Amino acid sequence: MSVLSPIVGALLFAAVAVPLLALYFLRLRRTRRVISSSLPWVRRTEDLRANAPFQRIRPSLLLFLQMLLLALLALAVAQPIVRGWGVRGGRVVLLIDCSASMGTLDGAGGVTRLAEAKRQAIARAESLQGGGLFASTGPEIMVIAFADTAQVCTPFTTSLARVRMAIEAIVGCDERTRIEPALELARAQPTGAQDERAPTPAAEPLALELFSDGRLVDGDRVALRANESMTFARIGSPDTGNAGIGAAGCERSIEDAAQVQAFASLRNYGSTAVDRKLVLRSAGGVLGASPDALQVPPLAVRERDRMAGERRMLFAPFAAPDRRVLEFECSPGDAFPTDDRAFVALRAPRPLRVALIGTDASLRALLDALAPGSLQTFDRDAVEAAQAKDAAWAEGFDVVVNAGLPPSRMNRGRWLHFGPVPALDGLNPFGTPGRDFVQSMRGDHPALRQCNLNELVASRANRVAVQSPWQAIVEGGKSPLVVAGPSAHGFVIAVTFEPGDSNWPFQRSFVNFTAQAIELLAGMSDVASDESLEPGAMIRVRLPDGARDVRVTPPGGAAESMVRHDAEASWGPARRCGAYRIAWQGADGASGERWVAVNMLDAAECDVAAVDRLTLSGQAVRTVAREGGALDLWPWILGLAFVLLLAEWWIYHRQATR
Repeated sequence: MSVLSPIVGALLFAAVAVPLLALYFLRLRRTRRVISSSLPWVRRTEDLRANAPFQRIRPSLLLFLQMLLLALLALAVAQPIVRGWGVRGGRVVLLIDCSASMGTLDGAGGVTRLAEAKRQAIARAESLQGGGLFASTGPEIMVIAFADTAQVCTPFTTSLARVRMAIEAIVGCDERTRIEPALELARAQPTGAQDERAPTPAAEPLALELFSDGRLVDGDRVALRANESMTFARIGSPDTGNAGIGAAGCERSIEDAAQVQAFASLRNYGSTAVDRKLVLRSAGGVLGASPDALQVPPLAVRERDRMAGERRMLFAPFAAPDRRVLEFECSPGDAFPTDDRAFVALRAPRPLRVALIGTDASLRALLDALAPGSLQTFDRDAVEAAQAKDAAWAEGFDVVVNAGLPPSRMNRGRWLHFGPVPALDGLNPFGTPGRDFVQSMRGDHPALRQCNLNELVASRANRVAVQSPWQAIVEGGKSPLVVAGPSAHGFVIAVTFEPGDSNWPFQRSFVNFTAQAIELLAGMSDVASDESLEPGAMIRVRLPDGARDVRVTPPGGAAESMVRHDAEASWGPARRCGAYRIAWQGADGASGERWVAVNMLDAAECDVAAVDRLTLSGQAVRTVAREGGALDLWPWILGLAFVLLLAEWWIYHRQATR
């Protein structure tokens, strides 16, 4: 229990108690009168003796009740309250987790963890800013909601109404949980009461109060500073389990491109095995289902690692539906509904469009063997002229393959380049071409699958130094031999030598690399679906020439306009899971559409068991009990004082009537 106005209550008691006692110490002044006998006035003479100055006070029930009544009134004015936690400094930041795991339905009465966190945060703000008629101003409070990113709901303020409104306005999302952005925001915000001309004190205490289930993906990468303290109000139960969809996708049949085969993986984050049934739908129709319930094994804990139990399922091939969205559903549901469904956006089959610049015979023969839908050849002068007329010329092809001197513009479109290093940001050529061989390679790169480069030797390899975001996927003895990275409006895979300046065309790995690089750049691999996005990502789509009125419709929402960037459109972030529809009007007036799938498949976020103990970079964070806010005691004290006043009045009148 704490007292908001202790000094005011003490002064009131002292100011009134002394005069009250004086009334009992001092004798009252009465007018002298002559009477015939004093026998009827025996009791009155006793009062005269009691009122003699500075005599011993005789026991009096009325005096006791009056002093007790005065003490209760003084205590009520002091405004005692019972708090959930203590104040830790002049600035308090309420960090409220609104990530996907906070949508778990394990709160009292079946509410989400976010609803419980908001309730506790409001109660905490009321305990900090409860104040009173005679209380001083409470600490400044800032509210930050965070998931994968963070936002300031209200800056530092002493207004309880603003804090309450900011907390109530927080909405959940399906992103993962990172606390680092929230800490950076809290440290960057100045106090509201600070003089704008005065510098912010560097070491001013900052009390951080976290309302979360503790499922932080970056807890081992952040640490508190010397002037910071943190408490952790755990939301949710550490015994809550979850089973849902951990992966989903589809492939086109090799024999028939019109046939699609879907697959999915179920994961169990609970301590016991569970039975789940998988259903595959499109546009409301069922395309496939597991014949029986699939038993998913329980979670396995190995030291600090938590490995979810997994069960996979492959659906029978089916004809690609008209509505190019597949929906996987896992039943029965559980406390975490976010991963009970997953979506896959099918890619419409279309012929591959390839442009070849140069006259390299080995590349031409290989491209003819791949049999793309269309193959056009150009010389360098024709390309320069086409790009001078239309800067987005390369975007008219799925892939542009260049052998020899690179064109002056390779910042648009998707390029597979062989020869001298192109002039792109992040690529820095140096030295003179020379002999080189393969020293190492990234075998996990999609363009290098089943590629053995041990015997590759280049007689004229160009030297290049790469900077982020470029990556060297094949390292030579003196310089990278193959690099990959984004251009301003596209992507480039660059080989630092021409095929004719090496023994590569005589090796099988040359065929594998070229075919896989073209498929990767064009997005025309055997995968029949577009890549699923994580919640919080930006949606970016390439548009056909002349497309206009581009709009996106989020799941369960209204259509919104997208931002145009030349041949691309973007919107976001997409904070909710589901299928997003992008629609536009073509140059010929016909409408077009594309679907983008957003799924929560992050294993750390889907493991929704609240943590027992939260640590930041090995430092334990103090966990506070799940309690309510401040309880004001002064109304109860006033009620008791009123009862005592009635008792004192009744006793006084009974004594007066004797």
